[in-house]
Amino acid sequence: MKYRFYNKGFTLVELLVVIAIIGVLASTVLASVNTARQKARIARARADMNQIRLAMEFFLDTNGELPPIGDNCSACANPCNSTWTAVIDALANGGYLSSRIDRDPWGNFYCYDDNYRVPACNFDNPIWSMGPNGNRDTGWANGPPTTFAGDDIGLIIEAPQC
Repeated sequence: MKYRFYNKGFTLVELLVVIAIIGVLASTVLASVNTARQKARIARARADMNQIRLAMEFFLDTNGELPPIGDNCSACANPCNSTWTAVIDALANGGYLSSRIDRDPWGNFYCYDDNYRVPACNFDNPIWSMGPNGNRDTGWANGPPTTFAGDDIGLIIEAPQC
């Protein structure tokens, strides 16, 4: 009697190839998801800073200077640490912000350089986030930056031209 051998399953090699293909596809999808998350955090940081900029402009219209009041000098800065909360306190307590925006999406404090002098002419004021790496990549060799380097994200509150 002759036995017939029916192939009713997959070989080990076929299974390993399928598993490898699934692994490659999964890693590609995860890389895309991480890229999308990073882009979403950058977009959120920009939106937060724009909201802060608008609040600061309203604060300026009302009070004649940028927050915190009394911190107007060419060498004054509110570094990327907890001193930033004085700026947010002034905006939140004055009703210029609907909620506190102390930190960027990566958990670091936002940065703000208050070079708004009285009379305030031609001195722009940057607000920025140190970005995903948490380090300040933007140089300050010739005063406040007008562009941001590395992964820093920021915007400028433009001073009135005199």
